[in-house]
Amino acid sequence: MNQSDDFAFAETGPGTLAGSYLRKFWQPVYRAQDLSAGQAVPLTIMSERFTLYRGEAGTPHIAAFRCAHRGTQLSSGWVEDDGIRCLYHGWKYDASGQCVEQPGEDESFAAKVRIKSYPAQEYVGLIFAYLGEGAPPTLPRYPEFEQPGVLDVYPPEYWPCNYFNRIDNAPDAVHLTFAHRESREAINSVRALPEVSAEETPYGVVTHMTSAGRPVHSVHFHMPNINMFLIPAAEGRLRDSAGAVTDGCVGRLLFRVPVDDDNCVSFPIDHVPLTGAAGEEYLATRRTAEEAQQAPGKDPVEFGEAVLASKLRLPDVKRADPGNLKTLTSVEDYVVQVSQGSPLEREERMGRMDAGVLLIRKLWQRELRAFTSGQPLTEWRHTAIEA
Repeated sequence: MNQSDDFAFAETGPGTLAGSYLRKFWQPVYRAQDLSAGQAVPLTIMSERFTLYRGEAGTPHIAAFRCAHRGTQLSSGWVEDDGIRCLYHGWKYDASGQCVEQPGEDESFAAKVRIKSYPAQEYVGLIFAYLGEGAPPTLPRYPEFEQPGVLDVYPPEYWPCNYFNRIDNAPDAVHLTFAHRESREAINSVRALPEVSAEETPYGVVTHMTSAGRPVHSVHFHMPNINMFLIPAAEGRLRDSAGAVTDGCVGRLLFRVPVDDDNCVSFPIDHVPLTGAAGEEYLATRRTAEEAQQAPGKDPVEFGEAVLASKLRLPDVKRADPGNLKTLTSVEDYVVQVSQGSPLEREERMGRMDAGVLLIRKLWQRELRAFTSGQPLTEWRHTAIEA
């Protein structure tokens, strides 16, 4: 690598440096609840197309996008047992990608045909795929999200920006004061600028935000593309099944996955320390808010595009969807991140408040240099984190 490769992390298609590195890790590709048994869907991840399907017994599988015969899209066919049959001429493939049936052909022909297949696992409400070469590593675990309570898996967010725009945003302390001014004013919570520091950890980077020497907030970045933080339960916000206010934190896990170099998908997950009736009530409230956000005229992406086109201002969004702070916050993030454009096409002037952003990029550049030269890569491992 040389100086011109500082933003090599932005290009993730097949054969690219960052794409090859990302493929060494398990990546989430779909929300598990959105894929029914016997259903097949097309996927695009890191500028490469795949077929995702769930076998009739419920096991998820990932295969090549096209049938080996005449190139028809496999997801348009039928799922049968743990295999998939092409719509065009009925060629059938098992879960390993081996062709097992070819109507009208000699029986010996099928054994000579195989399409690619990829390991898939279901965990924390998501379907993960290993798209790299060779045997996959162990799927990382997040014990904080396995504890009793509510696992709230949000609908995936597809945004027209590079995945690294989303990664960079989480440790950016100043944006909370300015980008989220409208949503913070709506809850009477205007935060003063903190002091910012960052340090490398066994899993990646932790960015600390302090005020007058006291901790305010910490954001954790897990290599290569995961943001994570804990949200202290606001007084009265979370109550257990007995009605008592909990002392726990809401854990948030955000996987930022490239669709291609100009589009990405984010998979947000919350772990809420509520059980029993309180947990059920929380989920019901969240589902109601989610449905309201998906109603016509309430889509954060539509609002964001209208703001970028100067058809709306953020105060207009607040008036159009009063009380829905999740929508307003999403629109604020959408506007600033999408309008940045590709990391490869913009000039930046970074300052001391960008400590977390700079350290994340430094780690990525270090790992890509090691990857290029065949040096050992860091073996990242999850450790317990604090808010």
